Amino acid sequence: MDNEPGQKPRILIFDDCKATCALMKTELEKKGYTVRVAHTVEQATKSILNPTTRPEWVFLDVVMPRVSGEQFCRFIKGNGMFEGIKVVLCSAISQTDLEATATRCGADGFVHKESLLGREAVESLLKNSPQQGC
Repeated sequence: MDNEPGQKPRILIFDDCKATCALMKTELEKKGYTVRVAHTVEQATKSILNPTTRPEWVFLDVVMPRVSGEQFCRFIKGNGMFEGIKVVLCSAISQTDLEATATRCGADGFVHKESLLGREAVESLLKNSPQQGC
């Protein structure tokens, strides 16, 4: 799982929303990260089980079909084979619930989607729109 010196960590985005994944992937790749996307638990599991694609970071949605982000975080954190993988929960649930969920499942951090995606949308609009006066 080690990267070459100076190489940025590999990131897996596991979210059932394709738009969210696309926005996050674009922004992270601009910053030089290698990013993989998983929309299903099968895709995410396959990525972390394979030593050549195993990420150092997983950005994980909390509310998903079939398996919750909390359950998947527990799967990663409870398995010695995945030691060292950092998990960041990303969700639109309330900030208080998100923080409590991250604490409960042992996540390494959390980001509220509204702040993450809102900033990206505003930056994109500003960059791609003609300048207008106030």
